[in-house]
Amino acid sequence: MRELDSVDLKSTILQAFSRSPSVTQQAYQLGIGQAQIREAQSAWYPQVGLTANTGNSTQQDFSNSLNNAAAYGLTLSQLVYDFGKTNANVSQQKSTQESYHYKLLATLSDVAEQTATAYLDVLKYQDLTRTVEDNILALEDVRRMSSLRADAGLSTRSDVLQAQSRISGMRSTLKQYQASLSAAKAQLESLTGVKAKYYQPFNASDFDNPVVPENIDYSKIPTVLFAQTQQESASYEVSKAKSNYLPTLSLQASRTRYETNNNPYWNNQIQLQVDAPLYLNCTPKVGH
Repeated sequence: MRELDSVDLKSTILQAFSRSPSVTQQAYQLGIGQAQIREAQSAWYPQVGLTANTGNSTQQDFSNSLNNAAAYGLTLSQLVYDFGKTNANVSQQKSTQESYHYKLLATLSDVAEQTATAYLDVLKYQDLTRTVEDNILALEDVRRMSSLRADAGLSTRSDVLQAQSRISGMRSTLKQYQASLSAAKAQLESLTGVKAKYYQPFNASDFDNPVVPENIDYSKIPTVLFAQTQQESASYEVSKAKSNYLPTLSLQASRTRYETNNNPYWNNQIQLQVDAPLYLNCTPKVGH
């Protein structure tokens, strides 16, 4: 827990941003979303792999047979066309990454609101506490004057009792405000990790005028934008599910070395591969 002589509302909110685990999580989620986009885009890049195996293997045709002891080689695969599967996946990941951005903004707004509310509560209960303390001092003066008048026979003791009753009520209210002030400070310290001796007041004129509900632009609210991007991501997921019923075309090339007992040889292949689902079991139906 850091201790400072004084803080203001702006620095307090910034401290809360740096301390909030939700903000940190959403910030890291942005990086994950960018990596997911690159992963989806990598389907269009050539895929290079190494193959190797050992053990007896026999290949036969009409004329002879080959006994292989080991094989190793290099394979290259290039996606040619997949009827929108990869494009839908890339678009889905982009929408998801954009939703992470709006989720971060919504989280920042929530943390700022909680911090500002706690800060204002501290200022409010500080002012209320000082006001009640001043009232108690004023009532103490009234009680002393009433006691002097009663001792001089100028008034009854009821005025003294009434002043004492009011002082007792004010002291009870003071205890409530002090407890509320301690709770507000504890919440603010939990949000920011900072304990201050003085909380600077702010000028309300520095803030914008209150927003009228009729003038709220809901299209710019982070939570609304987050929901919209989630809807877009779901629509791309539907498109990707539909394209799973269509074939995938890819070009494959390989060069493999076969170690035979008599005459080792290389096998070179260049092929157009077509992968087409004939039956997808337990696949949810996609509405049209």
